Amino acid sequence: MSTTDLILGARYVFPVEGDPIHEGRVTIRDGRIAAVGPPGNRSPDVDLGNVAVIPGLVNAHTHLELSSIDPARDDPASWPEDEIDWLGRVIAHRRENPPGSLRDAVDRNLDEALRAGTTMLADTTSAGLSWDAIAGAPVRAVVFAELIGLKRMRGLETNRQAWDWISSIQPADQVFANAKPGLSPHAPYSTAGWLYHRAAGTQMPLSTHLAELPEERELLQHRRGRLRTFLEDLGAWDDEWEPISPEPADYIRRGALREADWIVAHGTYLDPDDFWQLRPEAAADGHRVAVAFCPRTHARFGHQPHPYRAMLERGVVVCLGTDSLASTPSLSILDEMRFLHRLDPSLGGPLLLTMGTLFGAWALRAETVTGSLKPGKSGDLAIVSLPDREADDPYALLLDSDLPVVASAFEGRFRADPEWGPGASLPGVSSG
Repeated sequence: MSTTDLILGARYVFPVEGDPIHEGRVTIRDGRIAAVGPPGNRSPDVDLGNVAVIPGLVNAHTHLELSSIDPARDDPASWPEDEIDWLGRVIAHRRENPPGSLRDAVDRNLDEALRAGTTMLADTTSAGLSWDAIAGAPVRAVVFAELIGLKRMRGLETNRQAWDWISSIQPADQVFANAKPGLSPHAPYSTAGWLYHRAAGTQMPLSTHLAELPEERELLQHRRGRLRTFLEDLGAWDDEWEPISPEPADYIRRGALREADWIVAHGTYLDPDDFWQLRPEAAADGHRVAVAFCPRTHARFGHQPHPYRAMLERGVVVCLGTDSLASTPSLSILDEMRFLHRLDPSLGGPLLLTMGTLFGAWALRAETVTGSLKPGKSGDLAIVSLPDREADDPYALLLDSDLPVVASAFEGRFRADPEWGPGASLPGVSSG
């Protein structure tokens, strides 16, 4: 046993790749997990008490630059809301706020995400606007520069802005930041096909909003409907636009578009007959596809039931995201897990926790480093208060509760919620 080992004790440890451990121990050595298991002969250096130690949470889809645009609508009691009307308000919000204001929002929202136990995230942003904040924070990330434009001049503009940012990042910068850049063709209804193909040809990580709205399929198949009217009113419609395909799945699975890693944001209206194309086994040359489901954003807009269960049953990797504070009350993946657990109690706790951790890490090619509590992985973890009661199923203590994340660690360095009295100082633990 190294003299630099730090042994944490907790009521429960949830490794993800293994069963929950009552009175579990997690040993941190030089920023990495050295051991996970039951009590041994040595007492913990820090007894965290009535808490759960879980892997750091992975937010597979968010927009840190967006803030609440209508606080009255953030209350779930006011849902559902029309999504196309909401899109109009989001666009107005972007136009009314200069880059400095959006960067301030990134700083606030990133801090909120970290306090909620996030240790890895996928942020979609305007030309890398969130990069500097993320690069200086204790978090792993892929930062996706958004590509948008049906009209060629608009598409060329956002593509140039994205590449101006990407070319400014040196390889060493990515190492120091624990982050890397990616590209995000926004959606089939807003982004020309040539931008999708150009992005796929870069071999960079990619993300796109796909099959999010029922109106998207109508536009792709018939070039009509509310989305066309919406785009015309914005001055964004192009009469010469032709979709890649009338089927949304073809935007990531047709031809050379298969030769890239994709995170599909939402995917609510994908055809079930296309689910087989999203399985890891169907990807070309080891490329990865995952669906990022944002449960509370989905509920806000009153969509048809999300097919996450059918996707999981067919072998699709479904991870969790929060989307943005413009569409959800918080940037907490734990809140998303608990919301989904209430909606679908039959979705087992082990799978739900995996969706919020290891599946997201896999989608971002970080599963060998983070996403579970396993010897050799980084010391990325979250500490969640547990209710003072017994339960036959330990996951019920974690999910049937509204108690918060009270501390988190990134590479073994801790930050604690200052309101967490018993452990706010985390004696014996180096802090970030």
